[in-house]
Amino acid sequence: MTDTECQKLAAIFARKRDEDGLLDVKFFFQSLSETTAEEVCAEVNSLYAAVEAGKVKPLDFGDLAWKS
Repeated sequence: MTDTECQKLAAIFARKRDEDGLLDVKFFFQSLSETTAEEVCAEVNSLYAAVEAGKVKPLDFGDLAWKS
């Protein structure tokens, strides 16, 4: 049986909870009629895959107060 995108994401969050102390995650939909939970989970999974592959870099606009 193939895991759904949401099951894959749940596994990522379970690992982050156990290893990093993740407490809560929320997703706010602008319109539930324009997307499905599976589509959102697939997008988030793509984001995590890009982070793990080192294909992202932080954006710094110089406006982070805690960084000064």
